Amino acid sequence: MPDLANDEATGEAAALSGRLAIAVYEQIERLIRRGEFPKGVKLPPEAELARRFGVSRPVVREALARLREEGIVRSQQGSGTFVIRGMLPSAAALPPIRTLADLLRYYEYRTDVEAATAGLAAERRTTDDIAAISKVLAGAEDMLKQGQLQLLADANFAFHRAVAQATRNPFYVRTLEMMPNFIGRHKLDLVVSNDSTSEAHLWRIHREHVAIFEAIEAADPARARTEMQRHILAARDVVLNRQSLLETVEFDVRE
Repeated sequence: MPDLANDEATGEAAALSGRLAIAVYEQIERLIRRGEFPKGVKLPPEAELARRFGVSRPVVREALARLREEGIVRSQQGSGTFVIRGMLPSAAALPPIRTLADLLRYYEYRTDVEAATAGLAAERRTTDDIAAISKVLAGAEDMLKQGQLQLLADANFAFHRAVAQATRNPFYVRTLEMMPNFIGRHKLDLVVSNDSTSEAHLWRIHREHVAIFEAIEAADPARARTEMQRHILAARDVVLNRQSLLETVEFDVRE
């Protein structure tokens, strides 16, 4: 007689492994898209990727297999896995941020797009979306409590991406991924310095994320839009007020 319980458990394990592989695939693809793994570079070994993403090596292998199938990476026996397709042209063609005026335009654009994203997420979110966003927030809170502040940049992006996914519209996810990676490169939103205010600043960001989440969970589009607008504008103000950080970018402030 077939062991239905065992078959069901095996099926659930396979489904979980498949979901994890998709998640790892999406994260690696995002890193490639954002230029963190540029064309021609060798990806870290499977074991290192497994540690980085908190999954098993078979999950990483499955994710890499999908990347190979899509022509994004190529594996060479004995040499490793190499990126053969870098940032998509549509992402590379977005305006760079070179001046203070560009920075202000970027935040104007980001405020409108992400507020609309949060509003749609509040209208369309499912219980799975709520669970996904909640999990990201719980992970960020753990990082804050444990003082793992350098890990929060990825958690910050993961929150915004989870909100975009809740719109059920992949264009919002892609739009988020293709935004100029100014904040990711220069860590201006999530700077971890030696002063006493940096941790307080990161906790404030977390509270803003929680407020956005609560509006989405309550299915309140207007409040979700308002909370997201407030969050993005607060991030803009922090960046503009940190003159020493702005000096790390070659701004032509005469504009």
